[in-house]
Amino acid sequence: MKRLPLLFLLVLAMSASLPIQKLVLKTTLKQHWKTKIGCTSYRTIPLLLDGKIVIGSNGSYFRDYAMDSGNGVYILNSKNGKVINNFENQQFGDMDVNGVLNLNGLIYFGNDNEEFLCIDQKGNTKWRIAASGDIEHRPILLQNNGKPMIVFATETGQIQALDPKTGKEIWNFYDKKFSGWKMGENRSLFKIKMYFSEDCIFFNEPSLADLNGDGVSDLIYNSKVGDFTAINGKTGKLLWEINQADNDNCYTNMGREKPMIIGKGEKSQIMVLLQEKNTDKEFIALYNAKGKLIKRITSSISLGTPLLSQTSGVFMTDKVIIIPSEVPNEMKVIPIEFPAFENEKGVNVVKYYYQGQVAANKVIFNDEPCALVVLQSNVASEMMLVGLNSGKVCYHTNLPGSSEFPPYVEDVTNDGKLDFIFGCYDENLYCFDLDIDNSHLITK
Repeated sequence: MKRLPLLFLLVLAMSASLPIQKLVLKTTLKQHWKTKIGCTSYRTIPLLLDGKIVIGSNGSYFRDYAMDSGNGVYILNSKNGKVINNFENQQFGDMDVNGVLNLNGLIYFGNDNEEFLCIDQKGNTKWRIAASGDIEHRPILLQNNGKPMIVFATETGQIQALDPKTGKEIWNFYDKKFSGWKMGENRSLFKIKMYFSEDCIFFNEPSLADLNGDGVSDLIYNSKVGDFTAINGKTGKLLWEINQADNDNCYTNMGREKPMIIGKGEKSQIMVLLQEKNTDKEFIALYNAKGKLIKRITSSISLGTPLLSQTSGVFMTDKVIIIPSEVPNEMKVIPIEFPAFENEKGVNVVKYYYQGQVAANKVIFNDEPCALVVLQSNVASEMMLVGLNSGKVCYHTNLPGSSEFPPYVEDVTNDGKLDFIFGCYDENLYCFDLDIDNSHLITK
């Protein structure tokens, strides 16, 4: 893979939208299989493990006021999509699951029944512990002097590190706005309280960086709808926090923007995209490893809204590609040149879709590294390959329905070609053939 150039300051002019042209390949993807597994969220991260797909499900409802079937964890045959196993246990409560983690063949996950579990691939429970609230993002694996720690967080404001073999607590952190259950309290009353709670303190997956140079990655959360909280990964102590409510200049993307880390260790920089409260004008903010603002970068073009997931090395919005640099003056912003194509309903894609996702893995297409982006709405979705050097859309296709699922790219069926996994609100998980050689996959 060629290095992305970092040649000059911010691009200050947005290129005009391109007309429909032959350079943009529009096609219908070949479908390998589809399997009904229930609803998936923007925090659902599938796991490819030993020829199987391990994936969480929210069942028929994201909020289970009445218990539904089909949620929990699914294990699928990656070649044909057939269900090998499904661990639900609705009798214990709301078993909605988002992301899952594999460590040495065991599967770790939290659920909306306020508990965290370790199971084997046959569904046997190794251990199970109570948590302070719903667990919304996939577990985090940290290494401390060669010893693994499993970290989970709850939307009520708890972060806990566990021994992966036993589930015993290594450290525990409670946010100052914590509102959940603690050991020794009446759990029945807590469960009643949860139905009236709307806490979203630690809802989305954190970024990782060794901010204090102790050899263990620290966790940086975009929490409480736009605040930033940095937690010492070794001890669970608070490193620092940034309260945007006290800042009259800006607010963030509804707490869902994952901070981007530039550099390593104590020299790390933390990049986020913010908006001025009075003008809604976007700007790039750079913080140092101690949470202090060191640079504010503006542009004459709109920087747009961050995609809900990101790929390594770049930061993407619905309007631009931002290529960061440890030297702010070398940061590059590339406008995405959306063609004026319409979806199957005759609606302009760029104006119609209000959020998007990008796959973690990139691909080489037309001799250019590309990000696989899905633009999404409540009624439809569209997949595109966007060139990371040019900003041009070189491939696009309509998808079966609406979604908030982060696209997943890998040779899922092991046929030498890259595949594209996508979950829709119709409760189906789809596997499509991209017809791109698997040697063109970029995983970094």
